[in-house]
Amino acid sequence: MAKRPDATARRFARFVKDAATRKGFAVDSGDGKAKLAAASGMSEADIAKILAGEYEVPTDLLKPLATALGARQKDLLRAAGILDDKPAQHSPPLTPQLAAQHLGIKSPKNVEAFETIVAALLQAEKHR
Repeated sequence: MAKRPDATARRFARFVKDAATRKGFAVDSGDGKAKLAAASGMSEADIAKILAGEYEVPTDLLKPLATALGARQKDLLRAAGILDDKPAQHSPPLTPQLAAQHLGIKSPKNVEAFETIVAALLQAEKHR
């Protein structure tokens, strides 16, 4: 029994088909799939699988595919379900205490010395 394409694969297939059509690749007939395959450096069989929603494209092939389609790579990554639309989460500011911890400085005496050095360096930068 054939595996049914999931929603992400179908959305990606639709994106690629629409972009290919806009770019002049007639992927529904003729040699459009072969031309898109040649332009993207992929096999015609892989292009057919993408368009059928049955193929997960390795990320290293997305840039040449985006170029061949005349699409932004970011849009292709979103359509492939690799990149989401959520805003990037920002890390809390790096404090001298966290920096010491990340560097493996554990001794309270050494952490205090590290904080003193960082404070002095920051002060010196203000006067530059």
